[in-house]
Amino acid sequence: MTSEATTTIDELSEIAAQWFARMDSGEGNHAEFEAWRAADPRHAAAFARVYASMRQMEKLRGLTAPVEPLPKPTRRSFLTTGRLAAGVIAAVAVGAIGYNFGGGRVRAETAVGERKSVRFSDGSQLELNTNTKAAWHVEGNHRELWLERGEVAVRVATNSAPLHLQAGKHTAELAPGEYIARLRDTSLDLISLSGTATVGSGQSNPMTVAPNQAAILTQGAGRVRSVSSNDLHFLTGWRSDELVLSGQVLSEVIEEYNRYLDKKIIIADPDIGAIPIGGRFANHDPSKLLAGLESSFDIHVAHESNSIILSR
Repeated sequence: MTSEATTTIDELSEIAAQWFARMDSGEGNHAEFEAWRAADPRHAAAFARVYASMRQMEKLRGLTAPVEPLPKPTRRSFLTTGRLAAGVIAAVAVGAIGYNFGGGRVRAETAVGERKSVRFSDGSQLELNTNTKAAWHVEGNHRELWLERGEVAVRVATNSAPLHLQAGKHTAELAPGEYIARLRDTSLDLISLSGTATVGSGQSNPMTVAPNQAAILTQGAGRVRSVSSNDLHFLTGWRSDELVLSGQVLSEVIEEYNRYLDKKIIIADPDIGAIPIGGRFANHDPSKLLAGLESSFDIHVAHESNSIILSR
């Protein structure tokens, strides 16, 4: 075995790349990582090269978070951009620069219209919907998820420890199963697709959310209701980049569509907002819906520079 003193730069770089992959996935032990990094200035320097090169790759690809499909780092991938780290190595060696793993949290963020997925080693999975920001910490049986903005789908693997969700001032314990959580300003919508969740909000007593139920939590209050199959299709269609409609009114449909569009749709005539709509549509492309509104409902569609106006 190669001794620590004779470890080559390439070998250190390979080890640093492995640490990056583990920490970036949320599966690494933060204390163990810091111990390894602090044990030798060469460790800190090697990790700085990996970190800087991978972050540069993210910027070049338009990414903002360490989630799939970010490639696993290799010596080749970071040696080609390793010079970018030269200016920060000395600072890293003395702990002056913090990584995106501070406090054991890994963060991810999606832009409008973007969707990302994170998979953990035990089979648990996190999906981020459009315009969403989240952070997580997974270490042994300790599992925490912070939803800071937007919407996520969470699958807690069978035989895994419960996951603690913090969304604004709302909390939930998610047993093995599958859930959808959406943060709306100061309220939280939590749907159980399978598994049982225990939720609490402010002064509210904890409530149980069973499969095919949804909890709606506001400040100081909350209620649980059953969710129909049609509603489930509407609320989960984003996971396949779709809007699945079965009688939702146009105003609700447009509100949902606008979550995925930079060019927003505006209903200029309030009367048409009550029209029920059915069908399956790509949530990033409203052209099929707009064509149907024109042909079936005699609605005028005006494409402005920054918006789409619906009127009669």
